[in-house]
Amino acid sequence: MRKASVEPVRLGWLVERRLNLWVWCESCSHHKVVAAAPLYKKYGDAPLSAVKHKFRCAPCGGREIFLRPDWHGAGWTRGVVSKHDKLPE
Repeated sequence: MRKASVEPVRLGWLVERRLNLWVWCESCSHHKVVAAAPLYKKYGDAPLSAVKHKFRCAPCGGREIFLRPDWHGAGWTRGVVSKHDKLPE
């Protein structure tokens, strides 16, 4: 069986696919979508793990930040894709 090679998501990968960055504060659950292109211009083709320490939550000041591509906002998914999405009633 062939093992899959897993590479970290990079800012350039997001920009190429016109995806934004979804940012989640682990302390207070505040979340926000951030444009990837300005981050790419500022930090280059850095992996998300290298830029996550640059974020601070505006409401609580927390530094425990989770980053991922904004799949849902780009229309790549349907339904619930993360813990902040509302379940259908």
